[in-house]
Amino acid sequence: MISKGVYLRGSGARKLSKAFQIRQQRPARAAASHTTTVCRQVQKVTAEELEVAIQTRDRPLVIDFYATWCGPCLLLAKELEQVYDELGDDIRIIKIDTDENPDLSSQLQIQGLPTMVFVGVDPNKPALRTEGLLPAASIKEIIQTELLPQAQAAE
Repeated sequence: MISKGVYLRGSGARKLSKAFQIRQQRPARAAASHTTTVCRQVQKVTAEELEVAIQTRDRPLVIDFYATWCGPCLLLAKELEQVYDELGDDIRIIKIDTDENPDLSSQLQIQGLPTMVFVGVDPNKPALRTEGLLPAASIKEIIQTELLPQAQAAE
């Protein structure tokens, strides 16, 4: 199931930005970046790094909310690698571990895993959200029909 998200422009962008602002209930972490590469094309990021990625995106962004214990999430990782192999640098794929970011997961109402959020470059288009395992072909179709400019998607 695909659901439309908030618009990433104007007040909608502020609402989304606020959703990514996490109240500090734990001791502050070290200032070092926690970005790690899960595979050669997928990066695991923190909530703070996700906020930066959304604000500075220059290509469509696929955000995978997952957990290490989730079987379908592990299968989805392979599907996302395949999507990246086919679309290359036209997209950016990042992952958020819901167990490491429970406040963010709660604020975004992530209830089913895996959950993917598709964010286009156009701030006038709403983000799309899916829950559950999708095959690479379906993910690629969503990206090409909803996020990429039509001339680029036809390639």
